[in-house]
Amino acid sequence: MPRPRIGDVAEIAGVSRTTVSHALSGRRPVSAETRAKVQAAVKELNYRANQLAVSLRTQRTQTIAFVMSDITNPFYPMVARGVQDAISDAGYQVVVCSTDGDAAREVAFITDMLSRAVDGLVIDLFRTPADALEGLLGTHPPVVMLGPMKSPPIGDRVHGDDRVSVAEATRHLLRRGRTRIAFVGATRIGPAVGRLGGYEDALLGAGLAVDPKLVIRSDYSRRGARAAVTAALGDGVTLDAMVCVNDLVAIGAIEALRDAGRVVPDDVAVVGFDDIEAAALVRPALTTIDNRAYEKGTVCGRLLLRRITGELDGPARDIVVPGALIVRESA
Repeated sequence: MPRPRIGDVAEIAGVSRTTVSHALSGRRPVSAETRAKVQAAVKELNYRANQLAVSLRTQRTQTIAFVMSDITNPFYPMVARGVQDAISDAGYQVVVCSTDGDAAREVAFITDMLSRAVDGLVIDLFRTPADALEGLLGTHPPVVMLGPMKSPPIGDRVHGDDRVSVAEATRHLLRRGRTRIAFVGATRIGPAVGRLGGYEDALLGAGLAVDPKLVIRSDYSRRGARAAVTAALGDGVTLDAMVCVNDLVAIGAIEALRDAGRVVPDDVAVVGFDDIEAAALVRPALTTIDNRAYEKGTVCGRLLLRRITGELDGPARDIVVPGALIVRESA
């Protein structure tokens, strides 16, 4: 049986091919009655648009790429969900690329997505320098950068107020009488840079020196944090609180403390960052910073869609989605 065509839908619905196209794409207004007729004809014929033909006609693939560092971190799927929800009504889909924070994979994924003619990109980079990315993108489709500032700026930027949020979390611990506060998850890349800065701001503002022994290097994973905190405790580092670069790191830190016979929060208070679903499920429930992942995703998606359609033009925008301290049992 031959595949149904748009002309077959038009014949059954009693409208023109152009009207069918407008009803299905949503790009031009049609009456509710006409839209209902077209949808009924589509259902009757089990019609599916030939996306390749549509792309050739419109010069759009109806796809955007989300290049992220680690899909196993629950923060990123929530961002991706927000992006998808923001663009799905316009007929767009999201292609997710997870780079593991590796520069070569970042470049490879972006190059591949450009070769597939995606209509836009949401990019969260860890290692690729901005000037290298600028050269890679060339006359690129619209881009929204998620996370820390890149210089030179490339496209619009959506980010949190990480430094401010972590400073507030650290002051929360100071108000509770904690003075040997560690920062866990310190690296020289990604969001750790700004978050470590907030930790330092709060300590210095309280008249406390930043003790290098309390800046615990770790990657962004639960397993890495558990190993790093175990090593620090084994080296005799004394502490009564921890601010962690994300919730996975905080959970790993709690595991290390438990292994060492420390009680949270009685012996050591712990604060995370992101407010992933597991933060409220672990015991003790994790005090953390709500990173508003879903909201960031929707902002990225809407902003990108407006750039793609031409509704928004002009200079790149810098949009801050502020976080909020969520106080639970761990601190």
